[in-house]
Amino acid sequence: MKLTGGQIVAKALRANGVDYVAGTPGDGSWALVEALLSAGTEIPFIQVMQEQSSVHIADGYFRACGRPMAVLLPVPLGISKALGGIAAAWADSSAILVISTGGAEDDLPRLEGASDGHLPDALDSRITKGRLLVPTIEQLPQALRQAFDTMLSGCGGPVNVDIPVAVQSASIELSLSPATLRATSELQLADPWLVERAAKALCGAARPVILVSGGIIAADASPQLLALAERLLAPVVTTMQGKGAFAEDHPLSAGVIHQSGSSGGDHLLASADVVLVLGCQPSHSLSQARNGVRLAEQGDAQFIAIDSAPHERQGGHDSGIRITADIKSALTDLVGAISSSPFKALQLRRTTYCREIAVLRKERESRLIEDSASDVPPLIIHKPLAELRAVLERDSILVVGGGSIQTAVSQMFPVYCPRTHLCAGSVGTMGWAIPAAIGAKLAMPARQVVCAVGQGDFLQSMQEMAVCVMHSIPVVFLVFNSSGYVSLSDVQTPLVEQYRAGEFNLPDGKPYSPDFAGIAKNFGLDAWRVEHSSQLNPTFIKALNSKGPSLVEVITARVSRGRNET
Repeated sequence: MKLTGGQIVAKALRANGVDYVAGTPGDGSWALVEALLSAGTEIPFIQVMQEQSSVHIADGYFRACGRPMAVLLPVPLGISKALGGIAAAWADSSAILVISTGGAEDDLPRLEGASDGHLPDALDSRITKGRLLVPTIEQLPQALRQAFDTMLSGCGGPVNVDIPVAVQSASIELSLSPATLRATSELQLADPWLVERAAKALCGAARPVILVSGGIIAADASPQLLALAERLLAPVVTTMQGKGAFAEDHPLSAGVIHQSGSSGGDHLLASADVVLVLGCQPSHSLSQARNGVRLAEQGDAQFIAIDSAPHERQGGHDSGIRITADIKSALTDLVGAISSSPFKALQLRRTTYCREIAVLRKERESRLIEDSASDVPPLIIHKPLAELRAVLERDSILVVGGGSIQTAVSQMFPVYCPRTHLCAGSVGTMGWAIPAAIGAKLAMPARQVVCAVGQGDFLQSMQEMAVCVMHSIPVVFLVFNSSGYVSLSDVQTPLVEQYRAGEFNLPDGKPYSPDFAGIAKNFGLDAWRVEHSSQLNPTFIKALNSKGPSLVEVITARVSRGRNET
């Protein structure tokens, strides 16, 4: 069979379960786009308004379902615009195939580890998991398989494949079965001796704590985590990226680590004698995990770490048990080893500890109710978030923008299922959330998907609402409008009337803001503006029942009010 380079790429994407490609077409990519849409492959092409948004769509897609998307960046300028999005995906271990078309014809296919100064080679190991240059069509099938192998093995990450225009349009006689292009995977099993050591330490602990990051969600290991926590009677605390790995209405959930060290989970970590650290991946997104480890080290805790890839220890102690293995299989082994211990004796030893966990949970729930009680306009974000949680289905997906809203959601918006809390992460990329929400809805079309962002964040990528309209993607956009970047500042910040960095003001000092509901309507969305708490519930229900994309603009205070203030 004679195939063009573009057709080989399309077949490779289909063989590896890629259902969408996002990007912008250009002179360097028409052969690829034509192959994607041809009979036999028919992979939808999602055309975005700005190059970086295509990467964010693929990032949100992967986080929502665990399957990769592909991104098409046809010219070097498009690559430069997308670098921030690729770096964000790398930081949070999102597997994305980035196809570019600007490589040199005489380069040999290889995984690059460093930049050589040319613009396409900016996609090096600092922001990608690997890079493949494909100078000839004969090398294309193996290069694509290698790209998927690299992208999906261990901790995921974006991989760039550079395919020159000549390779896309060239043709070759080739007998190509799907297996030739499909990635392979081998599970790395845990050392049984280390598993037994870990089981013994956890069963003998007086105050064990399980610290969970995003690796548990990436490994689809939440059921194994639940079985382990219930067998150990150990509380589970998560980083922001691990939120959703363990249902937050479970009696053993101790919530998310707080950067200030002020949550109940932080208290449990600081007093733990054994800490089991799960899925803390080697990326920039570990600041909260490191904070948790530091808290535990203050009490001189013993550490047990399980992850799918080796990495440097996040704490200062040299002692501990480190297991590098597939997380799901390692947790299954660990639960099996712990099940041999007498459960009734464990229950008796942990009675007082479980009571303490219950008290901390009740205190946290009381604080959340108190924080969301204020009905005084302009609203603070606690009230809209509480009303939103009340009307959303249990498995709804909330995509959260960068800034302080991310911290607020992590602390006071309960999440019950894995892959239902997607956030910009420690990189805090502004403009990430809107396209990421589009990707999440493409991945999980039967789920409710809500994108919660501040005004400044929304302004950086609101043009992608057009993608929702063109492709009938029913995302609900929730925009907190406070005329600036400062609406979501800390709850204890005093209210002061003065110019400050982050505010949007007119020359006379009055607040400035576009009419976001009006803008959304002009894009073709259903849209509403909310100023009073009584409008929240009915408006959210209308938005969620909308047949297409919709937007709810909530007018919020520039700074949050303390609990006792009005």
